[in-house]
Amino acid sequence: MLRICSSSGFGRNRLGPALSQLARQYPDLKIQLKLLDRAVDLLGECFDLDIRVGVVHEPDLIAHRIASNQRVLCAAPAYLAQRGTPATLAQLGEHDFIVIREREQDGRRWKLQGPHGQETVKVDGPLSANNGEIVHQWALDGHGIILHSAWDVENSLAQGKLVRIFPAYQQAADVWAVITSRLSNSAKVRACVQFLQQWLQARA
Repeated sequence: MLRICSSSGFGRNRLGPALSQLARQYPDLKIQLKLLDRAVDLLGECFDLDIRVGVVHEPDLIAHRIASNQRVLCAAPAYLAQRGTPATLAQLGEHDFIVIREREQDGRRWKLQGPHGQETVKVDGPLSANNGEIVHQWALDGHGIILHSAWDVENSLAQGKLVRIFPAYQQAADVWAVITSRLSNSAKVRACVQFLQQWLQARA
C-alpha cells in the first residue's frame, strides 16, 4: 500500500488524474490518497508521501521538486470595474482580498517576487477559507483579489473570467514530493515520485 496525501485542490485537479495513470502502469500497486488542507505529520499519520505545493520548511523531511509553478494575483473583471485596477503594489491596501490558509501558506502576508526583488504585501478582506477551490470561486463571484496557483486559474484567465494583476509579480509555488528518511530507499515511493515528475512536467 502506498499512502499519499495532498491538498484538496491540487489533489483533485492534478494528482488524482496522475495517480489514475500510475495505477494503470503499476496494476499491482495499491494506492490510497487522502486530501487534507492542513499541515501533515507524515510519520505520525502513517503517510508514505506528501505531494505539496509551496515551500517545505521541515528540516527532517526529504523534498524532491517534481514541477515548477507559481502563484499569481488576479480578480474578476466585475470587481475591477467596481473598485478599479491597482496601479502600484501600495494601492493594493485599498482593495479587498480573498485570503487562503492552505497548508503552509501565510494568508495575511503575501511575499511576491518582482522586478525589484521580493516585496511583502499585507492583505485583509471579508472572506477567507482553507480551500483553494472555494477561494477561486469567490474570486469569480467578484468578491476581491486572490493570490492563486497559475495552474488553477489558467482556464479562468484564458476565458476572461479572471484578469491577472501585476503580471511582473508572482510567488513561487513549486510542487514537491516530500518523504521521511526511512522511506528514502523505498522502490515504490521512488517509482511514484519519478512517474509524477514526468507526468506533471509533461502538462506544465
